Amino acid sequence: MAYTELFGSPAHRALLRRGEDVWRVVQAHPRYAYYGTVVSLSDPGDDTAEIMASLARLQGIGMCFYYPKNDVAALLGDLEAKGLRTAQSWFHRGGQAAYEASKALLHGSPPPEHLTITRLDGSTPNSLIKATIELCQKCGLSSMPGEVMRGRVIPGVNFVATDSSGVPVATAGSYAMHAPHTPRATEAFWGVLATREDHRGQGLAARLGAMAIEHMWETKGMRAFNTGIKPENLASQAACAKLGVLNTEWVTAFCYDDARLAD
Repeated sequence: MAYTELFGSPAHRALLRRGEDVWRVVQAHPRYAYYGTVVSLSDPGDDTAEIMASLARLQGIGMCFYYPKNDVAALLGDLEAKGLRTAQSWFHRGGQAAYEASKALLHGSPPPEHLTITRLDGSTPNSLIKATIELCQKCGLSSMPGEVMRGRVIPGVNFVATDSSGVPVATAGSYAMHAPHTPRATEAFWGVLATREDHRGQGLAARLGAMAIEHMWETKGMRAFNTGIKPENLASQAACAKLGVLNTEWVTAFCYDDARLAD
């Protein structure tokens, strides 16, 4: 489908369009992942640098999940030699323990009485979708098209907590990363944990994140929840650990074609 609910800067909307176009071409291939932003590589090999560079030239961003930590320095060096900017995040992952920890959190404490928690779907007003995306972007997070956040395009869920005025104060989401009938079909991206500054410290992101894990496990058949965290972000690492989403021996590797991103 062609997205109609795109928000943010023209450059960000163009990036999402390019990711959508590339996914149409490669979605049947089991090595590739997509959850509403850009197409990424999920099974690294000897051709990883070449594929990542090609993805960056096409989309502006090339990513690879499950890359061994011990080998990533050489990969990033190869990409930089191709004229690309690089980065990495630590690959965190949770399975059944994350599901059980999420259920324990949700059933161990009541939801906040002063907030309303909503699951975005087809009936959600466009204004709430846009406001949720703006919250994510203010927190420095990427956002997906509205159709993805509503769960219309790929199996996924997005929860939003709103205040008495209907303004989002926290959000979290999870989306299937791979096409059905592929070996990684039950693996989900999990994250987009964003909380407005004046509501931090209340455990809202953890609650919404736990709701997303529970929903995806019970209704979408997901059995693994993956996210990336910068090595220096100790607070996020601790929050993920509470939900059983733990650091692994992998990283997510990134490369950027800044000229393409500026288009």
